[in-house]
Amino acid sequence: MAQRFSTRTVCVKVALDTAAAAALCATQVAFNQAASYCATVAWEQGIVNKNKLHHVVYGPTRVQFGLGAQLACCARDKAAEAVSAAKSNKSSTCPCFAADSSVRYDAHTYRLMSLDRVSLNTIRGRVIGQLVPGDFQRRTLSDPSWNIGGAELVRRQGVWYLHITQSQAASKPDEPRGVLGVDLGIVNIATDSDGTQYSGVQVRLVRDKCYQHRRRLQLANTRRSRWRLRQIANREHRFQKHVNHEVSKQLVGKASTARKALALEDLKHIRKRTDKTVRHGQRRTRSSWAFAQLRQFVAYKAVQAGVCMVYIDPRNTSRTCSACGHCEQANRQNQASFLCRRCGYRAHADANAAINISCVGAVNLPNVLRLSN
Repeated sequence: MAQRFSTRTVCVKVALDTAAAAALCATQVAFNQAASYCATVAWEQGIVNKNKLHHVVYGPTRVQFGLGAQLACCARDKAAEAVSAAKSNKSSTCPCFAADSSVRYDAHTYRLMSLDRVSLNTIRGRVIGQLVPGDFQRRTLSDPSWNIGGAELVRRQGVWYLHITQSQAASKPDEPRGVLGVDLGIVNIATDSDGTQYSGVQVRLVRDKCYQHRRRLQLANTRRSRWRLRQIANREHRFQKHVNHEVSKQLVGKASTARKALALEDLKHIRKRTDKTVRHGQRRTRSSWAFAQLRQFVAYKAVQAGVCMVYIDPRNTSRTCSACGHCEQANRQNQASFLCRRCGYRAHADANAAINISCVGAVNLPNVLRLSN
């Protein structure tokens, strides 16, 4: 079994002088044009292997876009990963990168220096930037137990940010004493098998408020209103991300304290599977459901905490009685109520589903543990 690694990303603001900023802007455009070219070649020729793609695109990338050797390799890697992800998701569209997308740097193209300086490779040579870390970023980057890896350079509203990745060997998961099932939803973001609910009321209120504000601004359709729309979208995204971080932290912390494994539903492609059953008035709410982000946050926090995770098929978990096992659609009276037609067991619908998830997770857990050893 290959060594598992835990990764994290540290975002740090970068201050640059005028010449350095101009060089990075030119590099950003050339890099993403090169990445789009590599993605087009990989898509048309069906190449997802980075080494095979390298022999096809390396020369043209350097000649046409003026990238150095390592930046050309980084553009190739970014394109290959995007094409591989698109094909695995069965997308029919070739990935394309905007001119202001991020620039990928590896250990050969950037270097952290003393006095919070950073050296960055550009098409006009090396430039020096000044990192502006806060207390958290400084403490995180100086942690000797984490190894510094590559980075992504991002420009947002004229300000440059360096997203630095760190990794360390993940600790082996503890032998769990049980399974904590987690039912994901919209009304309740998550409900665990112990009955604890993580309400989504605040998220819905914020999203509804932003939706109504967006409608008014879209009708105005002025330059100022379009700027305000971007501000609202960014604020809403940050709020949802904060909520998911808080919920995932509590779930992993609870499982770690009780020495239990976490069982989550595998909701991949759920929107495609339920397109025909969703009412028109519920489409906006369902399309904004950030379950994938929550699952991602739970997964990486679980690796860091040494908590084992298992994913199960979500079918019929909301219709099955956790007391007698009877499965019937009529058992689910409404969103919140569950009443078994056979034995009369009554419970909150999400809590009942979470118990079913924990039971299925306990059955699948031995296989997961065997594969992780």
